[in-house]
This record gives sequence, C-alpha cells and structure tokens, in this order.
Amino acid sequence: MLTKGQLIHFETFGFLVLRQAFSAAEMKAFTDAAEEIWAVEKGESTGRGENRGSTSVGEFVERQTKLTSLAEDDRIYGVIEQLLGPGFIWAGSEGQRGRISTTWHNDHPGETQKKYTRIKVILYLEPTTKETGALRVISGSHRSPYHDSLELLQEYHMQHNEVSNSREGKTKGHITLPFGVESPDIPCYTFESNPGDVIFFHQNLYHAVYGGLGERRRYIAMKFGAKPTTDEHVRLIKDRTEYVFHPHEAFLNSSRPRIRSMVENLETIGAKV
Repeated sequence: MLTKGQLIHFETFGFLVLRQAFSAAEMKAFTDAAEEIWAVEKGESTGRGENRGSTSVGEFVERQTKLTSLAEDDRIYGVIEQLLGPGFIWAGSEGQRGRISTTWHNDHPGETQKKYTRIKVILYLEPTTKETGALRVISGSHRSPYHDSLELLQEYHMQHNEVSNSREGKTKGHITLPFGVESPDIPCYTFESNPGDVIFFHQNLYHAVYGGLGERRRYIAMKFGAKPTTDEHVRLIKDRTEYVFHPHEAFLNSSRPRIRSMVENLETIGAKV
C-alpha cells in the first residue's frame, strides 16, 4: 500500500521506486524463468547502430507462469491500482537483454497522447549504475508545460536514431545538440538499482539510458494503462499500441481473477471504435 507521500511523489515527479520489494530468492526464480524464454525466443534484434546485439522479446511475462505471477502480485498490481485507479488495463510486456543506449524521449509523443495515462514497470535482473545503463528520467517532465518545453529532446532522439541506423555513413556531427550540451549531461534523476527494486514511471516522462553497453544488462518490463472511458482513449491506444486490444491467449484464458480483469473486455472495447 502506497503512502500519501508516495502518491504525491508519483503525481509530481512521474516516477516511483520501491527498494527491495522482491527477495533474492524471488529474483533468482524470475531470472531463471526469463532466461528460459530468451533461450527459446530469438526476439527482435536492433541489428544496427549503437544498440547492435540487443534483443527484445515481446509478450514476455505472458509466456511463463512464474513471470505471469508478477502481473498480479500486490507489489505491482496493488501499486498500479492505486496509481491508475480501478479498471486499469494490461498493455503488454517485454524482456530486454544485451547492450542498449537510448537518447532522451518519451514513449508516446504527441499533444493528444498526453490525455491518456500509461505506466511502465521495470525490474532489472542485475545491478545498474549511471555508467552501466541505469534508467535516467527528467523529474516532472510528464506534465505540461514542462513536458512541452522539452520537445527538442524528442526531435534529437528521432534524428539520432535516423543517423545511427543510416547506411550512408552519417555521424552524430550532423545533429544539433539539445540545449547546447551533450545529451548525457542533461540534468536528471538516475535509477541506480539492484535486483529486487521495482521502478514505476509515467510513459510521458522523458527518459534515457547511457553507458548501457554490457552484454548482461537484462530487464523485465510490464506496461499498464488507465481504464479507457472514452472513444478518444481507445483511438489514442490504437494509434500507438493497437496490440493492446489483442491480448495474449495465456491472459485471456487465465483463471486468475486479476489477470482476467485486465484483459477480458479489451477485444470488445477495441472493436467499438
């Protein structure tokens, strides 16, 4: 159960971290289950740019019973219910392994996207520091007008990705640095963490990862959305994440009340708009 102070912290700054919410034994079980998935699934490799060698597998926790239990655990489900309110929905999961570095961005850019709230939950499977790929966030950047004033970062992110993935030999020198400083030097909060810590952050929050080039950098992520109460909410979800309305069969067929409650009406809701 979150305290009033924790709720205000999330509302104000856009993130929350629960230190050592899960024990070492629990984290070992989650890590073993994740490795079983990675051993079978090739996932999607970035293939080019600075993240070459990184592998991401979607519908991750849905594939393994031990990981599915995370989605209904009080330490995650209960927190999300407090942050998003009753009727919140499941918006998918992923498992990331390998080297990764990403410039400042928010997950759902666009003026209208700010009207719908999504939260991402991350569990890192080994220690992370500022130098080894810890998640960085710009506190309070999920809210306007501060959010709007940082649009240069989103533009830089898109240009940087285009250059990094270019086969024409372009370099970062073609990109104007946002705010006149190197991107890693933007003032921020860094989630230096250990296995067992749980990170919750608003997906409109500007975030980045630098120095995350270790081959063993691994995390499990789960995504949740507020209950869609209007046709506009449904359109906003479809615009970015159409797959939300087509949940994994393991969740649709689950006998667990909490799992079913997050997905059972999604296909019907999505079909109406």
